[in-house]
This record gives sequence, C-alpha cells and structure tokens, in this order.
Amino acid sequence: MGLWDVHSHLLPEIDDGYLDRAGCIRMLEIYRECGIDNIVVTPHIYNPFVRTAIERIRPTFAWAKESAEALGIALHLGSELYVSDQDVLRAIPIADRYVLVEFSLALPPQRLMEQLKQLIDDGFVPIIAHVERYLWLDPSDALVHRLKEMGCLLQGNVDAVESGDALPYLEAELIDILATDNHGNERLPLCLVQMMEKWPFVKKRMEEIW
Repeated sequence: MGLWDVHSHLLPEIDDGYLDRAGCIRMLEIYRECGIDNIVVTPHIYNPFVRTAIERIRPTFAWAKESAEALGIALHLGSELYVSDQDVLRAIPIADRYVLVEFSLALPPQRLMEQLKQLIDDGFVPIIAHVERYLWLDPSDALVHRLKEMGCLLQGNVDAVESGDALPYLEAELIDILATDNHGNERLPLCLVQMMEKWPFVKKRMEEIW
C-alpha cells in the first residue's frame, strides 16, 4: 500500500486550485518525489463561494489521470460536497464509497445529522473535510462523538497540524485521515509524509481505510 492524499484541488482551471496544466504536472512530480502514489482530486461541488467548471471536471480528470499514470501515480476522482440546506445530496464519491463533505465554517446545516444519515443510507461513508475549521465544532463536544458513532470519518489538514489548530483532534485520536487540501502549494506533499510519520495512529487508520 502506498501513501494517499485524499483531498486536493489539483485539476487545472476547474475550481479555486491555483494550477494550470504545467503546474499540475509539476505538482504530480513533487508528489512522486515524496513517495505519494495515490492522489484523490476533489473539486468543489455546490460551494456558494467557489466557481467550479462542473462540465469540465471529467475531461480534465481524464487528461490528468493519463499524465499521472506516466509518472507512476494513480489519480482518483472525487469531489468536495458543500452541504447546506439542499434536499438531495449529489457528489462524485471517492472509490464509489466515500463522500468528502464540507460545511459553513460559522454555523452547521440545520439538518446536519439528517443529511449525513441520508448519505450513509445511500451506502456512502461521509468524510468530514478539514474538521478543525468549523467554529461550531470542538473535539470535546458530544456532536463530534455522535458523528464518529454514526460512521463518519474526520479529516484534518496538514497545515492545520503545523499551526496547531488540528492538534486537539489529533491528541484526542479523533482524526482518521490527514490530507493536504492542496490548492497549489508545493511544500504540502512533503508535509503530509512528515505528519504521517509523526502521527502513526493516523497512518494505520488510513492503511485500514484505503
């Protein structure tokens, strides 16, 4: 099993990732140099603050996947689904099983548990993206444990580990996945490798998941 980055915005000119095609190739080369051989690209879906070229996701992914394969990297398609008050949740699942979800940073969706249960009932495992960002969520809250008990996985960003924002979640061993949420930062792949070595329980959990 190789190393995985399961949250990234590397598809060129699709959402708020800061890469053109040459930059995407360069980033893939950096991932390879760092020993990360599985990358999931997760363009934003339904985020009201991000303009996403939905119609170009799959053709751009086809190009990127072929480019990644030439470098010995397996590229996987997913999405980062913004959950608000929509009745139907549509996303591109990762490996046909996992749905990366994000929320408003200030307030949770009014029907948070109902919507997550909808995903689970549809056969998906929700991954809560960058869990350390939500002002309405705290590792000591009962809500965090309810999310875990219902089957959600919690993902932390590696730069939040560096800043200390994700440390309360890590120290409580609540994090299941570390990822880069990479929008074009060349230092993040190495940072992910370093953090996986520093927090072996997360590395073990990710090996069990992927």
